[in-house]
Amino acid sequence: MKENLIQYIYGIADNALILGQRLGELCGHGPNLEVDIAMTNIALDLLGQTRSYYQYAAKLQGNDATEDTIAFLRSEREYKNVLLVEQPNTDFAYSITRQFFLRRISFVVARRIAKF
Repeated sequence: MKENLIQYIYGIADNALILGQRLGELCGHGPNLEVDIAMTNIALDLLGQTRSYYQYAAKLQGNDATEDTIAFLRSEREYKNVLLVEQPNTDFAYSITRQFFLRRISFVVARRIAKF
């Protein structure tokens, strides 16, 4: 059970990490200043969420694991993110649509978990 929880947290955290990095690529490339700043802030928020998830996973895992070892010392095949977050930013509309679908999926999953 504990290992399943850790793997689940990895999936959530890895999604936030990769998506945060992808949105960070848009910094300075938004259609206007307000949108550019908003997307950068969303990227920073996702990276903050990632830190919290990795800290929790490290606490559960033990064995001197830290958020940094979990985030950066795994091979690319050990990441549990969905492929949608890895897709390149083709244009601004695509990035917004991707963000919408990922937030919606996260919301639905969170509501289902809350029912347990």
